[in-house]
Amino acid sequence: MVVISMEYLHASDATEALWAAAAVFATIGVGIGAMWATLRASNPKRCITYWTGDTPLLRSHQRLEGGLQVSRNGRTLADPRLVHIRITNTSRRDVPSAAFDRGEPIKVDIGKPILEVLGTETDPADAAPPQKSVAGTELRIGPGRIGRNQSVTYLLLIDGDPVYTWSHSLIDVTVEETGSPVLRTQVLPPQLLHVGVSMAATVAAGLAAWGLYKSMT
Repeated sequence: MVVISMEYLHASDATEALWAAAAVFATIGVGIGAMWATLRASNPKRCITYWTGDTPLLRSHQRLEGGLQVSRNGRTLADPRLVHIRITNTSRRDVPSAAFDRGEPIKVDIGKPILEVLGTETDPADAAPPQKSVAGTELRIGPGRIGRNQSVTYLLLIDGDPVYTWSHSLIDVTVEETGSPVLRTQVLPPQLLHVGVSMAATVAAGLAAWGLYKSMT
């Protein structure tokens, strides 16, 4: 005759109940995570990064006798510099023209009068850059669409050492400085994220069903 104590039965039931409860909580947690992932995929955060740098056009050289001058429209420039201003939309969605609150552009104050805009470069090359204008020491960018993963670089001519000040009124867009031009990074498609979440939910649901079945038998 096999005798099973009531204490053993109670301990076994309690263990199975704990496993079932853990599986249920895991299912709830995965469900919340799936909802969060879906919302994040459908409403990704927009982000623009910017980088600034300058290159002096005149450098002292030991073998160069006399003086080398750079002039513009008959005016000699004491410390001519080529300024690079680069903005990149690093998010998975475009920054539309409507994101510029009241049509206010992004303003980059150089601290020195902008003598000329020497060029505008875009990446990819076939993407149209937002409109630009110059007002004294300010470069004004936009309003205008900035496509996802699009980069725009502005080349400016100034005279003197620049000091950069950025300001903007973009809506629901984070603007951050980066130490160097941003390289393209491969972003996982939302479909892959959804597949992973669905697999995790299936496993958790199976564990919950097994736990409930064991607790009832």
